Amino acid sequence: MSLAQSVRPRSTERVGGIIAVAAAAAFLATFNETFLNVAFSPIMSDFGVDVSTVQWLTTGYLLVAAMFVPVATVVYHRYPTRALFVSVVALMAAGSVVGALAPTFEVLLAGRLLQAIGTGLLTPIGMNIVLAVSPRERLGLNMGIMAAMTTLGPSLAIVLSGALLSIGPWTMLMWVFFALTVVVMLAATLLLRNVADLRRPTLDVLSFLLVAVGLVGVLYGVSEVFAGSALLAATAFVVGLIALALFAVRQRRIANPLIDLRPLAEKKFVLGLFMTMLGLLFVFAMNVVIPLFLQAARGASPMTASLALAPGILLTVVMGPIAGRRFDIRGGKVSIPLGFCVMAVFVALVGLAAGSAPITVFALFYIPAVLATAFVIGPAQTFALTSLDRDSSTHGVTVVATGFQIAGCLGTSLAAGIYGALAGSERNSGATEVDSLLTGFHGAVALVVMTSLIGIALAVLAFRSSSKRIGHELQPVA
Repeated sequence: MSLAQSVRPRSTERVGGIIAVAAAAAFLATFNETFLNVAFSPIMSDFGVDVSTVQWLTTGYLLVAAMFVPVATVVYHRYPTRALFVSVVALMAAGSVVGALAPTFEVLLAGRLLQAIGTGLLTPIGMNIVLAVSPRERLGLNMGIMAAMTTLGPSLAIVLSGALLSIGPWTMLMWVFFALTVVVMLAATLLLRNVADLRRPTLDVLSFLLVAVGLVGVLYGVSEVFAGSALLAATAFVVGLIALALFAVRQRRIANPLIDLRPLAEKKFVLGLFMTMLGLLFVFAMNVVIPLFLQAARGASPMTASLALAPGILLTVVMGPIAGRRFDIRGGKVSIPLGFCVMAVFVALVGLAAGSAPITVFALFYIPAVLATAFVIGPAQTFALTSLDRDSSTHGVTVVATGFQIAGCLGTSLAAGIYGALAGSERNSGATEVDSLLTGFHGAVALVVMTSLIGIALAVLAFRSSSKRIGHELQPVA
């Protein structure tokens, strides 16, 4: 039985409230991933740490969040939905208080990692809630809402943090996030219902350790390849791959796997997963390099640099549900590859405008580039998950949510790494500071142009395979 056939209809009013809470979870989790990025300078000053140390507030956050995503499947089916959701958000609230009151950088990092555990659990829990309550004809719309919140979260965090830092210390950011968690907890208490099919799954500790070592090794290796020792990065990457291979072998041999890997045997799911990740990589990469470049090379204030992202962000939030609804009606055969194409073309124009064009023109070119991600992320995610049956869907959500964290880490690390490495190389060869930074920015733009072109190829392959399968299924039996 397919996922579409197994969803139980519920009252429109109740479903609307539940979807709103799930969307708030998606926003909260991704918002916090980049909320402290603009505050790195004052944090470095307050605690006397350097860039390589302070960046662990983001890198460590993403790594820990990725580690705990697989655990979400176990707890989602073991505990009542509302109590679980409120407890996970409370964990993020506790981390905010620890961070806001931190006397040392180490305590701040501990609070940040406590928040990350909540993020790793909250993202797949929210997606599972949407799958549980959405009728098939509205799944694309609801996933579009979730995708819009996923895009809005990290982007709006940069804008809001820039505004808050202009009127107060960095600790204000932690208190603001604490207030947001309280609002979401209250909304969940009032609106959320228990929607999961409860069982008694158990956590396989060895599987958790293997996937934790695997994800940390791979993501740490990628994040350090430009900034640290190449040998250390390569070693971590290889160790991570070995751990992930052992994890995959173990999942096939135990009765209750931490992640059922059957979704990865479904070609449509894999292609949809990779398309989703490429869309998210684009968003995270641009969110980190655009503010860096505009501040360092164009002399923009943190607020101005953040506002350059704002129009595209707001329009993407509006477009997300529209793109999802269009997918429900017409599918994504045209819209997903077209979205990737628009992303590639207009981000290339952003690169061309980066040198001397007014920042307003720069921002105008970026609007259609980020707006096009609404036609990629949510629809591709829906394409992937609707290829699975009911039993596999929660494990599919876990894989997709893990992909979210991996895409965020890769987008941030690769874009910032390429930007810094190329700028440093140009600087060492005698180029001016502005020309060096422009070269670095062009390198980051080239990265997302390339990943968007790969996305076009994957989209064409995905819908060609889907068409062939439908044609085969419609052939009469002799």
